[in-house]
Amino acid sequence: MTDLQRKYRPMRRREYQEAVEELKRLHPWLEKQVFQPAPGHLAVVAELITQCERLMHRSDYQRRPLFCVTATREKLAVRVEVSDASIQRERALLDVVEQARHAAQQCCPVCGAPVFGGDANAPQGARCAAHEQVVGLFAEDIQRFKRAAKALELADAERASSTTDRDAPTRTEAAKKDLPDSPVPARDSSTSTNDKHAPLIAFLDASGLKQFVDRHRAKADEKFKRAQQIAERIRAAGHERRTLGMLPDEWDVLIEEFTQAFPNFSELAEVLHDHFALNAMGDGRVAWSPLLLVGPASIGKTGAARWLAERLALPFRVFDMASAQSGSPLAGSEAFWSNSEPGLLFELLAYQPKANPVVVLDELDKTEQVRQYDPLAALYTLLEPRSARSFTDLSIRDFTIDASHVNWIATANSVDGIPSPLLSRLTVLHVQAPTPDQIARIAQNIYGRMRAEASWGSAFVPSLDGAVLEKLKHLPPRSLGLALRRALGHAARDLRDHIRPKDLQLVSDGGKRSIGFTAGLTVQR
Repeated sequence: MTDLQRKYRPMRRREYQEAVEELKRLHPWLEKQVFQPAPGHLAVVAELITQCERLMHRSDYQRRPLFCVTATREKLAVRVEVSDASIQRERALLDVVEQARHAAQQCCPVCGAPVFGGDANAPQGARCAAHEQVVGLFAEDIQRFKRAAKALELADAERASSTTDRDAPTRTEAAKKDLPDSPVPARDSSTSTNDKHAPLIAFLDASGLKQFVDRHRAKADEKFKRAQQIAERIRAAGHERRTLGMLPDEWDVLIEEFTQAFPNFSELAEVLHDHFALNAMGDGRVAWSPLLLVGPASIGKTGAARWLAERLALPFRVFDMASAQSGSPLAGSEAFWSNSEPGLLFELLAYQPKANPVVVLDELDKTEQVRQYDPLAALYTLLEPRSARSFTDLSIRDFTIDASHVNWIATANSVDGIPSPLLSRLTVLHVQAPTPDQIARIAQNIYGRMRAEASWGSAFVPSLDGAVLEKLKHLPPRSLGLALRRALGHAARDLRDHIRPKDLQLVSDGGKRSIGFTAGLTVQR
């Protein structure tokens, strides 16, 4: 393994598995542990294991300590927990883990080559110059990516030779320096290796895009510049083609984790399981039919959709339908208005490379439909895949875009007020308020994510005690995060590594009723 790391070359999957098995042979207690570091971090992890063994007692091996090593967004993620460890020994273990995290950030996750200036608190791991522009962690994945990229490059060159727009390459390079602020998630190691298989779809007609720019040449400079900017942002994101986000290899594990994180969404988990199983038999794309989650407020419907988008590495956007006064947020405003702008859906699809984002239509049942401009009008087209393939934004009628791959999730407290033709386009799932025991599980999961994601997380104990969970059982799910963060802050002020029940004080809001279950409860100190 040391020789492989010294050569600074990508490892083949077989070589990686052999290196992992060799480590487990040398350290048998790793056999039952989660051990999946990036190939380039194997040397760092091997040294970490040696240091941890120096700090552990022999009895720790018999009790099987928690030792979880993974690659999260191509960064080294380590969790170590030893039963009955003294404060000094636990602190020492945390120190060596922190040193390993910093050391791994100075190594390319692909080949282990030195990377200077890597920040352990950065959202994603840093790669060396040789592998910065490729996708995949293993040699086979990188080779396939390079072949696919070469084929696309030849196709682009052939297409460029047949067009008269000589300035397009220059403008495209300029546009790449000013990428849009669309919600494109960071690359996750669980899905990045699958991007090599991502199918390409025909997103728009290039001649229509050129016609759109040409039509504005004779107009005021401001409108022409705006048209140019829109065109360049589209070209920078992929021009005529878009890729589809792919299912991770262990998508069934993702379903299990979703069920653990959102135990009251079992019906949604079953529907997603069916869709994912079918898609895995095909090209592996992430896709599901439009869904409507019906249930009380504050039970985590939007949070569940956000969790899915993050874990699947898909763009995510929430449309507040209760405040929509027209269809412009979805379909844009008419071009004859002086302040005409593309809709948010157009921006989400056109300015980033993935064509299957997760879009939430929040509070669909609260939409006012008596206005002159119906906010729901665009959905009759967008929720039908056949018509959504040729979606036209009202402010840009020169070309259509393919919006048929959007993963829609609508939320509502009731189906009352939602037009029947719209309901027929949605799979309606009823979500119940979580039971107190389910809320306790949700609170434990949220606490675990806080510890894993925050720089101060390792300063607190791995789990909440029963007395704290007993108090949290009476809160709605979306209040748990705020309550836990406040309680952690209180514990930090007292220099404690755990939350006590007194950090969570439940009081009435004075008799005011709110929508949803456990109304009238808030958390404050």
